[in-house]
Amino acid sequence: MVAINTFWDERKLLVFVALIIAAAGFMLLEIDASRHGRQSVVDVVVGALFTPLESGLARTVNGVRSGVYNVIHSGRFAAENRALTDKTRRLAAANERLKEAAAENRELRRLVAMKSTVAGVPLTADVIGYTPEATSRAITIDRGTGDGVRRDSVVVAGDGLVGHVLSAGPHAATVLLIIDPQSSVPAYLARSRSWGIVAGTWLHVKMKYIDQKAKPEIGDLVVTGRGEIYPGGIPIGRVREIDRKDNALYQTAVLDPAVDFSNLTHVLVYPAP
Repeated sequence: MVAINTFWDERKLLVFVALIIAAAGFMLLEIDASRHGRQSVVDVVVGALFTPLESGLARTVNGVRSGVYNVIHSGRFAAENRALTDKTRRLAAANERLKEAAAENRELRRLVAMKSTVAGVPLTADVIGYTPEATSRAITIDRGTGDGVRRDSVVVAGDGLVGHVLSAGPHAATVLLIIDPQSSVPAYLARSRSWGIVAGTWLHVKMKYIDQKAKPEIGDLVVTGRGEIYPGGIPIGRVREIDRKDNALYQTAVLDPAVDFSNLTHVLVYPAP
């Protein structure tokens, strides 16, 4: 019996010594890690074991907290969303108004520039109506005989020639556009000074009777020639296509009008000569 007890006592002593040595080793590792600013082995092991658990628990708690918060404040969020939607609509509408004002401002500046290129004192007028396309190419302006507008008064926009007054009443007048087939305007190529007659083709204008010796080119500017109605030098359009037929007496050129008739809002009216 004595021998057995001694054996167990020795084993307990060895375990105790081993624990002391292990504890001393851990203490040395902690001290060394602290001196060098590193995490100890114990911290690394504990972090590896518990950090994922803490992270998952935190995400779960935050998710629950966020859901409860959204439910409690859902009414306020809906009101704020409606307010933001209304504000966005108002800003979009204001932006459209600014675009329209900018476009109108550009058109008015071109009208002012046109005033300085055509002799005479013009009246400003607004376009208030279009004649149906099936009948003719014409517009109605808000100036009439009461303002000094007469038949054959010349009408221009900021970019060029619009047409001439076909008929006038006391407060309004009808303007025949140069794209109407009944329109006929004496004109010449600004680069070569070659003359011709510009007539409407419903969508464009065509310069006819260009001398065969002339050499019109794509992009050439065509302007009005001084005549019974029109003053000289008003832009009509630019050459987009040339028809040179063999053995023909004259050439013909299709022009892109200088004026965009689909967006015409303001014009200048010059008295008839």
